[in-house]
Amino acid sequence: MTVKITSNPRPVIPCENPDFFMRVRIIRESLVRFFTRKSAYDRNDESLQALFQDQKQSIEKQCNDLTRYIAEAFDHYAVWGYSHAYYPGRPSQQTAKTDSLEGTSRVIPVLAAWLHHQSGKYADQQEEMATLNGKTLKIPEILKAAFLSGTDPEHRGYWGKLESYDQKICESADLALALWISKDWVWNTLTDNERKQVTDWFLQVNPLSTVDNNWHLFPLTVQLVLKSLTGIDHVDQQKYRRVKEFFVGEGWFRDGARGNYDYYNAWGFHYSLYWLDQIDPGFDRDFIHASMSEFVSSYRYFLTPEGIAFFGRSACYRLAVSAPLLAALDIENDLEKTSVSAGEAQRSLATSLRYFIGNGAMRYGAPTQGLFSEDSRLVDNYSGPASSFWSMRALVIALYSGHRTGLWDANPEPLPVEVSDFQFEIPAIEAKVIGVKKTGEVTVIFTSDYTQEQSPETRRLETQSLKNSLLEKLTGRAERPKNNLLRKGITSYSSKMAHFF
Repeated sequence: MTVKITSNPRPVIPCENPDFFMRVRIIRESLVRFFTRKSAYDRNDESLQALFQDQKQSIEKQCNDLTRYIAEAFDHYAVWGYSHAYYPGRPSQQTAKTDSLEGTSRVIPVLAAWLHHQSGKYADQQEEMATLNGKTLKIPEILKAAFLSGTDPEHRGYWGKLESYDQKICESADLALALWISKDWVWNTLTDNERKQVTDWFLQVNPLSTVDNNWHLFPLTVQLVLKSLTGIDHVDQQKYRRVKEFFVGEGWFRDGARGNYDYYNAWGFHYSLYWLDQIDPGFDRDFIHASMSEFVSSYRYFLTPEGIAFFGRSACYRLAVSAPLLAALDIENDLEKTSVSAGEAQRSLATSLRYFIGNGAMRYGAPTQGLFSEDSRLVDNYSGPASSFWSMRALVIALYSGHRTGLWDANPEPLPVEVSDFQFEIPAIEAKVIGVKKTGEVTVIFTSDYTQEQSPETRRLETQSLKNSLLEKLTGRAERPKNNLLRKGITSYSSKMAHFF
C-alpha cells in the first residue's frame, strides 16, 4: 500500500553545505575540543561487559549499574558546569561544541529517569548516586548546574542561540524532557529569575524551521514541556498535523515525504510520541495509544535474543530497539487487552542490552559508534561521539516507568521467534517478516525497491578512504561514506546480518 504524502523541497542545511565561515568555525571549535577534552575513561568497561554477560544478574541491577557507569563517565567528561561533555570518538559534521552539547543533552534524560526510579523504589527520595567506584554524585545538583550554565548567555557553557535547521533544536527536546522528568528535583527548586532564564532559552525554538521529517517532534516536545511547567501555550498544532501526515497505517510512519520506513519508528517517532502523551495526557491520547499498540503488535516479532534485522540509518542507536515495547507496556497498563506483556517487554530489554553490551557495545563510558565495537562504516555523518546515547532511550523509559508497569518483577516470557516459526506481511510498508525458531533468525523483506539506481558495486558497505580519514582528523568534521542500505536498494535484512559486518 502506498500513501501519497505531499513533499516540500529539502532546504540547504548549513552543516551539510558549509561555507568558508562555517569551516573556520568547525576548525576553531575542534581546537577548543583538543585543549579541553579529558582522557578516555575506561576504568569500568570490562566490569560492565562482564556484568551483562552474567545471565544470573537481574535486569534491574544491570540497568541500575549501567546508569551508574554512564553517570560516572559523564562526571569525568563534563565541562563548564555540566553544560557540555567531550566524549572520545569520531566527530559529526557539526561543530565540536555541538558534539559536546550532545554529551550533555543525550545523557541527562538517563539521570533524570534514574531519580524517578529511585523515588519509586524507596519511600524517601534517593538523590545521591554511588558510582561504580564509590564516588557519590548528587544528581539533582548536576542537572540543575547543567540547566543554569547552559541557558546563561554570560556563562562559558551557554548552549547558544538557536537557528533554523540547527542541531541544537534536536538537542533542545532531550534537554526539555530531562527538565520535565526531573521537575520535582530541579524546576521546582529554581528561583523566578532562574526559571525565566531557562524558559527564555527554550522559547527560541518557536519561530524556527526544521527539516520536514521526524524533526517536527523536537519543538513540539519543548513546547509541551513549557506548557506543562509554565502554562505558556505555544504548541504548534501545524507541526503535529504534519507528523500525522507521515502516518501510513499499522503503526508506521514514513520519515518525511520521501523518507524511509526504518527503525526511526522505534527510537524516533514512537519514543517522542510516548513522551508527548506523558507530558500532556490530553494532547492526542487516542491516536498516540492506538498507533503505538498497532505498531508494537507486529514490531515485537522483529526482536530476537541475538540481534535485530537492522534497516535504515543510525544503526548506532541499536540498544533502543525495545523502547516501543516498554512504552506500550506503560500506556496499556490499565487495559484488559494489550499488545505486549510485562514479561516479554522485560525480555526484549534484557536480551537487547545483554547481547550488545555483553559483546563490547559500551566503551569509554558511552555506546560505541557501531554495532559492537567502533565501525566507521555504520556511523552517519550527522553522528558525533555522544550521538549514540540515543541508544539509552529504552533505558530511560524503563527507569521512568518500570515500577508502575511491573517490568522489574515480571517473569521473563519468550520472544515470538523463541516460541514458533512465523511469516506475515505489513502492507503499510510493503514488507514481509519471517521468523525461524530453530535458528533464532528474523528476516524483514521489503517487496518494493526504494531505489533501483544502484549497482552491485555501489550497494556494498563503503569504507572511509584514507584521504577522507585524514581530512576528518585534520578539520574535525565528518567525512564518511553514506551507508544507509535502504537507500542503496537493499531489500532483505536478517537479524544475523551483524555477523557479516
